[in-house]
Amino acid sequence: MADTTIELRESKVKDERAAGRLKHAKGRASRKQKKRASPKPTVKELLTVAESEARKMRAVNPAQYYRQNLGQLGFGDPEHALVQTIKELMDNSLDACEAMGILPEIDVSLIATEKRYEVVTNKTKEGSIRTFPIFKVMVEDNGCGVIRNKVAKCFGKVLYGSKFFSFKQSRGQQGLGVHAAIIYAQLTSLEPAIITTKTSEDPQGYRVVLKIDTESNGPVVESNEETSFNRPHGTRVELMVAGDYTDKVESFIRELSLANPHAELKFKVITSQDQEPHVLRFKRANDTLPPQPKEIKPHLLSMEPGALLEMKQNDTCCKASRQFLVKHFVRLSDAKAVQILKAAGTNPDASPKQISVEPMLKAAREADLMRPPLDVLSPIGEEALRQSLKRMYPDAEYIGAVAREPWSYRGVPFQVEIGVAFGGQTVIKDCDRVREGVFKSRVIRLGNKCPLIYDSKDCLLYKVVKEINWRNYKISQDEGSLPFAPMVVIVSLTSTKVPYIVPGKFSVAYHEEIHEQLRLALQTVGRLLYAFISHRQRQEHEKHRQSIFQIYAKEVAKDLSMLTGSDENILFNKLLEASKHRKIPKPISPRSRGRKRSTPVPTMEAVDTTAASTFEESTTPEAKTVEIITPTQADQAMPVSLAVAVDAKPKKKQSTLEQFFG
Repeated sequence: MADTTIELRESKVKDERAAGRLKHAKGRASRKQKKRASPKPTVKELLTVAESEARKMRAVNPAQYYRQNLGQLGFGDPEHALVQTIKELMDNSLDACEAMGILPEIDVSLIATEKRYEVVTNKTKEGSIRTFPIFKVMVEDNGCGVIRNKVAKCFGKVLYGSKFFSFKQSRGQQGLGVHAAIIYAQLTSLEPAIITTKTSEDPQGYRVVLKIDTESNGPVVESNEETSFNRPHGTRVELMVAGDYTDKVESFIRELSLANPHAELKFKVITSQDQEPHVLRFKRANDTLPPQPKEIKPHLLSMEPGALLEMKQNDTCCKASRQFLVKHFVRLSDAKAVQILKAAGTNPDASPKQISVEPMLKAAREADLMRPPLDVLSPIGEEALRQSLKRMYPDAEYIGAVAREPWSYRGVPFQVEIGVAFGGQTVIKDCDRVREGVFKSRVIRLGNKCPLIYDSKDCLLYKVVKEINWRNYKISQDEGSLPFAPMVVIVSLTSTKVPYIVPGKFSVAYHEEIHEQLRLALQTVGRLLYAFISHRQRQEHEKHRQSIFQIYAKEVAKDLSMLTGSDENILFNKLLEASKHRKIPKPISPRSRGRKRSTPVPTMEAVDTTAASTFEESTTPEAKTVEIITPTQADQAMPVSLAVAVDAKPKKKQSTLEQFFG
């Protein structure tokens, strides 16, 4: 009985405790609820300007940056954007073909669609909105192709590629071009990029439809599948971009064909729905591939102190300073490295981190260092440039090309080539007309065999042409302007890293070494033009002299026939032949008859042949209207020219008519 009472008492205590705990929990929950319902007022601390700006800071990836600054890459307006899209796609195609070592065959099509892109503006008469067509741009090549697991990143991740880290000549350098074109297509047409590629090992092509996620800088693949591809290997890229079609597009294709004589290009354009396709085909000028460019190390002679300091601090593979120089710089032998380090006061066996940068660069400038090797670059070539100019300007009166030896700026090798086409209707058509009969020369700028068609006034390649005093070479020119002549000048710069001013790759920055090589090459071209123009002026003077003489030759022959009784036609032919001789050999004086002559006197037959051939080559259609009778073989041994006899100084003993005509 007692035990039962104790158990009841304990259970009652437990129940009371549980009820107390429940009541306490309910009270605490109600207090929290009241606290939330009526919070106590808090005083906010005011942030400083620096703290406010610090809270806004965050990292920006390259895709986000270039989405907001597409103008820096050449996509600032629809006209530039259309040309830049074609340029970037064709750069990749040419590089892919040359990397595989095959002759490029590239098809480009530009087709206007029904879609339109609207731009708000207040400067048009029609209204505040301008509309531009959406073009379907397709570029297909026969290059090496892209392996399947790299297609998405290659085309969908900005600054992803193989060209940025290689010290090697190529058209694309930053890895921005095709990505910028895809971003521009997304912004204007909302359409994805379509990439179809096939390598030589793939049985079928591989088709990927993707966009670029600019927030994460990564590809967004919408679909991928196997498909047919009509080439053994290559890549086709299709984009939908807003553009304004102008003559710049066709001009770019022509200049690209001029810069790549080994490439065959086909260009098809349809600018409106009801228009027939306009097709241009540029056949290759030669079947010779340019030499393959090679990777190269920097040249010590043009290194910047800061770049060299960073190189030696980050080096982890070299134990000795001379090993550092030999391994990381071109054309430096072990003996030459020891010589430079000793001149700079550095122990050749010391660690590279002990190198004194400025004394070593000074010692390198005083040392006799070799130029960068020639075979690392792939220039157009003088003969290939001439062939390309002849194909583009078939009726040009003069075509020439000059290439300088390679040199370096800031440790980067480069080479300058100049081509010129002078005279002819095709050249005149490409030049700007100033007034009747006066034309301003045209300059075509090439950077790594790719045309630079915008921002010419800021480009070093253009400025140097204006700096040359063309008046020294018999070509008219105003101060600080291009020469006034029917002339097209091609200025080409090839380098492992062309120093472009902006990422859009429109113009070349100023460097003293490049400026000097350009000046010397243009002066060489000027001397060639001077020789051609002088020769042509002499020919025109000779034609004028011949035309004047022929006016009186008939009457003179008639009178001489009456005096001598000789045949009038024979005398007329001899007079025409005599008019071509300007000088006669000096008679040998009696004192020098027994002496030996070191230089033989040219015979009259040789002079006659040269004069006759020069006159025949220089005859214009206008001059051909005058009847010219060539001398017979029996009359070619005429001893003295009548024209020379008239112009020569009077002799004491004069020849009679019988002696003159034999």
